[in-house]
Amino acid sequence: MSEAQLRNSDPDFDTWLGQQLQFSEPYLDDDGFCDGVMERLPAPTRRSDRRVTRTQYGAVVLASAIVAWQFPLDEVLAEAARQSISLYSLLGLGVLSSVAAMFGGIVAARR
Repeated sequence: MSEAQLRNSDPDFDTWLGQQLQFSEPYLDDDGFCDGVMERLPAPTRRSDRRVTRTQYGAVVLASAIVAWQFPLDEVLAEAARQSISLYSLLGLGVLSSVAAMFGGIVAARR
């Protein structure tokens, strides 16, 4: 369906939506209550930032351990032996990709 067809498909809906978007409730004055609550909240500390970072690292290590536990390593090693692939190359590639994935996950989570 084209954009023009979507726009013209239900004029009643467009009218209703326009009315709903223009409807505004009067401002409910809270006498500065929300501002007071926000001012009393404690500022984030470096300790809490470190705790969050440690938690992220722990979650990544735990997830990696679960994936490694479920990975059919014996079948991969048997196939690698049949294909005469260097096991050190295979292991190195696996470790490198795991480290890259963990690093990318941590960087993405910290943004």
